[in-house]
Amino acid sequence: MKKIVTLILATIMLSFSFISTPVFADCPEGCVPTNILGEGGCKCDDGKGSSIKDVLNLVVDIMTIGIGILGVIGISIVGVQYLTAGGNEEKTRKAKRRMFEIIIGLAAYAVIYALLKFLLPGFGT
Repeated sequence: MKKIVTLILATIMLSFSFISTPVFADCPEGCVPTNILGEGGCKCDDGKGSSIKDVLNLVVDIMTIGIGILGVIGISIVGVQYLTAGGNEEKTRKAKRRMFEIIIGLAAYAVIYALLKFLLPGFGT
């Protein structure tokens, strides 16, 4: 029990270390701040539209935020299930299995994200 609680707390604390506070820049007229998703600076309309790289970055950023939120919600729900198991071995085993599956899913997404950053030039910038 102590190991699982320690693992959950360590995971939550580690996830908070990657969160940064957005700083909004003053942009000239016709430009918009792009630092909402962590890019920083201003983007001015050059009339060319968005490139595939920009769209891909936006999609991956939205997916990352969504997966992070779902991970936190999933870990919270499983924690409540584990705490309310009341000594029932079947419920405890199911809660542990679900926690393991959530952590594996988050780790798999982290690996995929790292591969995208490595393989695609200019990804995440």
